[in-house]
Amino acid sequence: MMTSIFDFLATNSFMVLAALVLDRWLGEPKSWHPLIWFGRWVDLCRKHTQLPLDASSARQRMVGVLAWLIAVLPWLLILWVLFWLLPNLLDVILSILILYFAIGWQSLREHALAIYLPLSAVSPSSEMTTEEAAEKLNEARLAVSYIVSRDTQNLDESAVAKAGIESVLENGSDAVFAPIFWFVLLGAPGALLYRLANTLDAMWGYKTESLLYFGWFAARFDDVLNYLPARLVVYTYAACGHWRAAIRSARRPSARWKSPNAGPVMAAGAGALGVQLGGEAPYFGKIETRPILGEGEMPRPKHLKEAIWLVDKSVYLWGLVICLLI
Repeated sequence: MMTSIFDFLATNSFMVLAALVLDRWLGEPKSWHPLIWFGRWVDLCRKHTQLPLDASSARQRMVGVLAWLIAVLPWLLILWVLFWLLPNLLDVILSILILYFAIGWQSLREHALAIYLPLSAVSPSSEMTTEEAAEKLNEARLAVSYIVSRDTQNLDESAVAKAGIESVLENGSDAVFAPIFWFVLLGAPGALLYRLANTLDAMWGYKTESLLYFGWFAARFDDVLNYLPARLVVYTYAACGHWRAAIRSARRPSARWKSPNAGPVMAAGAGALGVQLGGEAPYFGKIETRPILGEGEMPRPKHLKEAIWLVDKSVYLWGLVICLLI
């Protein structure tokens, strides 16, 4: 029994490293990613299950749970059937591919670098004209608009860097470390369950009038799945940066402002980098005042590059620990 458990964990460690190498080498498929097809399936599930808004909140929540199950369970069942039918070697290959599609390390790096490169060119020491600098800043604003929900068209250099850093730190946990955590724990079904649940949260987990109750379960279930990985990421960011500042920042009450998971992760990352995140940000035409996360100086373009490197170092650390302990 113990031998089979050790064999399972050893195989999992190999598959994690293989999936990370594959992701870094190939990046994320742009036009045929399975999550695009899953998103269409999710839209159909919502279209055919959601009740009118005048239905009671309890009924809307029950239907939201049912819609979530319809959206997710068939794919887990298909995976189970494939594992039952395929020989061991193909099982391993399939598992590597599932984790490869579940993580977004290289995609996160590409999005962040698309912000950093034009932003870093806008500096007092550059020989750019005012028009050229404004064009580069607009390029960085456009790039950051693809990964954040706030208004970006009027952000200055520091605000663009701050938005990019916040997204890198938060998505490092959601798009990289949480899928790995559940893969190591439960194999490919764990990674698939996490990625599908996280996608449903991204599509249904908003507190709008139409999704407040229907998407309640999707949001709460994603919080549950992210709870343990997020705590590990807090300590990982701390270990790869300024330890004391990261831990202090993650333990402050202000770190709970956004969610039980994203707040501590961003606060720890900010402390590890020695910057202040949060504060004022424009959302949907109005300024939202958020608590300050982290400690240190105001974000600059160089800190965005350091945030990318912080996530990279954290991935290498996880890979090393997985190899040594499993």
